[in-house]
Amino acid sequence: MSSDKTILFLTCDTLPEAQYVKDALEQNGVQCFIANEIGAQLYPLFGSSVSGYRIMILETDMEKAEDILAGLKEN
Repeated sequence: MSSDKTILFLTCDTLPEAQYVKDALEQNGVQCFIANEIGAQLYPLFGSSVSGYRIMILETDMEKAEDILAGLKEN
């Protein structure tokens, strides 16, 4: 049995930014998804509990995901 749990990796302000990060993570072998995508589009003014695009990953992929994000920021 796997003990991997899904955790919040990053919150993005825009959907294109979230999709860019998600694509980069997936291309490098990190399973992820964008949580609350519809809620963020429908309710952008109701605070952080609804707004923003949350990229979720497995806890075991955190270090790899951080390295990928650092590479994106360098470019």
